[in-house]
Amino acid sequence: MRTESISETLGRRFHIVQPPTFVARRDHRAQIGFSRLTSSVAMRGRSMAVPQEETFAFHVPLSAHFFSNLWVGGRHQSLPSGALGHIFLVDLSENPVVGLDTQFDSLRFHAPQAALDELAAEQGARRIRGFRASADGQRDLVMFGLAQTLAAAMESPRTVNTLFVDYIALAFFAHVSRNYGGATTGGPAKRGGLAPWQLHRALEYIDANLDGDPSIGLLAAECRLSSSHFARAFKATTGVPPHHWLMNRRIDRASKLLIDETLTISEVAQLCGFVDQSHLARVFTRSRGCSPASWRRQKLA
Repeated sequence: MRTESISETLGRRFHIVQPPTFVARRDHRAQIGFSRLTSSVAMRGRSMAVPQEETFAFHVPLSAHFFSNLWVGGRHQSLPSGALGHIFLVDLSENPVVGLDTQFDSLRFHAPQAALDELAAEQGARRIRGFRASADGQRDLVMFGLAQTLAAAMESPRTVNTLFVDYIALAFFAHVSRNYGGATTGGPAKRGGLAPWQLHRALEYIDANLDGDPSIGLLAAECRLSSSHFARAFKATTGVPPHHWLMNRRIDRASKLLIDETLTISEVAQLCGFVDQSHLARVFTRSRGCSPASWRRQKLA
């Protein structure tokens, strides 16, 4: 499902402006989605009914304001207030509906069964046949941390790359499958880093696509590995996850191109895969300790 489709559907369902949404595993049949649902005012009525689908949604409150009532399969239950640090699991095959009589701010993790099956198969793990969590919410600081990371990234969604979203999706799957799905791997966990040829191919692919938006799936295919194995092995080899490496290489290229006075800073930003000049300036200053313009002046002095 496209990012726009998820946002539009959730906007209608919860009677809010289309929420910021990231979609992971874009190059796969089934995708995992992350959306921030927010309303600063209490409304009347309930959210729209959900068409039956084999999908699970984890809601992670980002403030003390959260839905107070939930109906699952027509059965009502009250939700605890002040649930910061807790997660709430709903099965979309059971037509969950929430009351909208309170403010809310929640990060929603959307996990279709088909995506879970694909990830389990990649890892040689048993198929996850549903998740189990307390109906009153369950304390989970790992999920809360992931939700906070995603919420911060959604403040500037255009600057977020696919490698980052895919990496979060893999971390999410590993955590929930182990803690709520009872997953066990089909064999010993694969450890260690990439083989020299795999590292060379991955870095070559990243360098060739600095102005694009490569995914972990595409990089993994270059190395003939599953996405999850590749992500672990890449970090073990380089010391950083793929999205950090991509950003560092973009900064390295920008540092070289800035010395060319025939290029404007805006053109440098475009050639290096940044959204615009201001995006380059923020990342470059954080990395090099000075703005791109200052770097250019120092190098050409």
